Formats: sequence, structure tokens, C-alpha cells
Amino acid sequence: MSEKTPISRESLSDLFPPTKATGRTVNSKPGIVFDPGKCTGCGMCEAVCAAGGAEGRGPRTPRVQVLRDAEAGTSFAVLCQHCLDPQCMKACPNGALSKGGDGIVRMDKSLCVNCGMCIAACPEAAPLRAPDGEVVKCDLCGGAPACVEACPNGALSYTKGRGSFWIPLLRWTCQLISFLLLVVVFVGSVCSINLVTFDLACPFGVLQNVFSAKFILLSTVISALLLIGLTVLFGRVFCGWICPFGFVLDIVDKIIPHGLFRLPRFLRNRLNKYGVGIGSLAAAGVVSSQAFCTVCPIGTVCRSYGLNSVMAGAEAAIVPAVAALNLGERRSWCRYFCPVGALFGLAAKIGLLRIEIGASKCKKFSCMRCASVCPMGIIPREQLVQGISPKIDMSECISCLRCVSVCPHNAARIRFVWQKRKDSGSLPTACTGCGKDCANAKENRS
Repeated sequence: MSEKTPISRESLSDLFPPTKATGRTVNSKPGIVFDPGKCTGCGMCEAVCAAGGAEGRGPRTPRVQVLRDAEAGTSFAVLCQHCLDPQCMKACPNGALSKGGDGIVRMDKSLCVNCGMCIAACPEAAPLRAPDGEVVKCDLCGGAPACVEACPNGALSYTKGRGSFWIPLLRWTCQLISFLLLVVVFVGSVCSINLVTFDLACPFGVLQNVFSAKFILLSTVISALLLIGLTVLFGRVFCGWICPFGFVLDIVDKIIPHGLFRLPRFLRNRLNKYGVGIGSLAAAGVVSSQAFCTVCPIGTVCRSYGLNSVMAGAEAAIVPAVAALNLGERRSWCRYFCPVGALFGLAAKIGLLRIEIGASKCKKFSCMRCASVCPMGIIPREQLVQGISPKIDMSECISCLRCVSVCPHNAARIRFVWQKRKDSGSLPTACTGCGKDCANAKENRS
């Protein structure tokens, strides 16, 4: 008899299309957050789960398993993460796995044939095969996991999988107020705002003035320092919270889908915006005027309203043309072309604020929310999968805090440069850290 050819995980989605899975549109991701720094490997979570969990209906195979490294003195709990997009549901040929309105992935034993496809598909190695051959998985005890209550050291905690709603609410409010002030109240004034005796100017516009006029006017330099100082303190908050054109792009992103096309590779280079900035300054010196300001979408939006509007002709086409880049990638203009963002990026490199994603709390395979919501695309999925705490490039980060607000595990945090990173933790000894599969971990648990 010939041996059966093993089925690769990559082919599972082709064999069993997503239509077999139900409930994939549920956005909540409840789960159990594990803190390896607090785990002593006592096994209380396994014991209470083996006793029947919250229902306590007698002995059973525990749905949570602790991998222990006696030599290193570390432990790691492996359990179902109830993913946003569960691979086990895609792989199940009978549709025995479904995600309810509460976000919990449950198994219908009347449909399960114990084929083990869910075990092969799960990147967290969460479904288990019991000694009698039955496939079992955690159902969070219906939303009140007994293992969390039983853990004596607080290594396990339950989350309903929802982020901080107040951050996006505050950001949208700030963006709306800024838009009204810069576009409606101070009409056409984003390049320079005069408030009684105080001037606020666009730093890149001031640089163009210096190159075009061939001398430095101290008053204009001082008027540009406020935004630069704000960037040093809090990162590129102008781009994420104040910029009127950024507000337009965020609205476009909500209405129109992206990913419809890809820019050529040479245009998808984040250094391009620095080249645009240098070219604009050189052009300002040659023509003795603010060359970039005539095509700047930020200034165009601010000059588009009121009796004093100067938006007309070709200038009117700038905003929709640049906004159309969002059909390819979110905030393509900000990523690759905006010289104003490039200048703020240089200031943010020496900034005091940092975004930290701690790998020890990150539920990498099952979540990836932070990488999905980041409009600048700077959170590396590969490093998260490998259990590495990525270093976020603050020169590219627009400090929108979407990653912080959407993370249900408190893995994404705001910190200042003098604060120590809090990403300590250990991986299970069976894990190779390759980020490709969990075969070794599964062998350890068989």
C-alpha cells in the first residue's frame, strides 16, 4: 500500500474553501491572555479544565496544556485564541467549527468526525486529540473560563477582545475640529496662521521661503518651531490628528476599498518623500517662490472654502488625484510622497514618544489587528509571528494610536524613551521560533 502524501497547510484553504466556515464577519476576539512571567507551571489551569471547566461535569481531556522547561524553570500555556479569522474553521470539511456572535469559536461534536484537519491548520497548536482519538478545543467556558479563576498567580486573564473605543473617538473629534478651523475658520491659512500677535507657519513652507528668498527671517522660523516642537514631544501627531488632507484620506479609506492596484515598485519607496522635499527646495531656490505649495494637497484643501478661495482649474484636481492613491494602499501619499511628513519624520526620529508592541503579550497568529489597522503599514507581521517585539520606526509612524486602541491584550502601548521595555517572556521549549509551523510543539503535546 502506498503511503499517503501529506497535505501541506498552504493547500488547506484550497481543499476546504472559506464558505465552509460560518461567522467569519464577527469582529470581537475574546480570549485568554497568558503572562509567562507569572506562570510557575503549577498546572492548576489544566486540573480545573480536566475536571470539566466551569460546568464541572466530570473528568475530561484538558483544553489547555502547559509546556514546561524544567532546566530553564519556565512554562508556557497553550490554548485556543479564538482568532479573528480562524484557520481551523476554514480547514474543517464538515463545518463543525463556527464563530458565534460573542466571538467564541465552538465545535459542534455532532458534525465533527475527528479528522484532525483543525489541528493541522491551527498555527497556535490549540485543538487537541484526546487519548481516545476525539478532537477537543477550548470554548472559553462560554465566556467565564474556569482556568482564569483557578490560576493562583494571575498568569491567565480573560479579555472580551475589544480595544479602547475612546482613542478613535478622540482622534476623529480632533481631526474634525482641526479641519473646521484650518479650512472654514482660518480660510486658506494652513501655511500661516496669524493669531493676534502670534504666527503659526508650516515648517516646510518656511524652508521654501528660506531657499526662495535666500535669507532667513527669524520671525518665520520661530513660527514654524511650534509644530516641530510638537513633533519632538509626541511624534507626527500633525499627520495623524491635525492634517486636514489626512482627515480627507481617512474618510476616503472608510468609504472606498483599497488594494485595487499596486503602484510600481520604484514609487513604493519611503525615501521618495525625502527626494520630493529636496527637489521642492531646489525648485524654490531656482524659481524664487514656494514651488511645492502650488501643488500641495494640504494647502489645496485649506484654500478650497469660502469667499477667499483660490482653488480653481488644475489645482482643483490635486485633491481627488492624490486621494485616489488610497485605492492602492492606505495613505500612499503620506507613505511615499509627502515632503511635509518627511520633515516631521526627521523631527520624530529624535522624539520622546515611542510605540511599543510587546511580543510576550501579543497573540500574533490569532490577531494581527495592529498590523491590519496601521495606515502606514509599518508593523512587520513576520516579526510578530516569530515572537519578536518589533521596533516601530517613529519617523514613519503618524501617532494615530490605532494599534494601541485596537489591541485587546495590552500588547501595544505608548511609552517614552526613558521607560524600560516590558516585553519579557519566554516561548515554549518545543517551539523553534521559526514562525512557519508548530509541528514541534504538537509533538511535545502528543
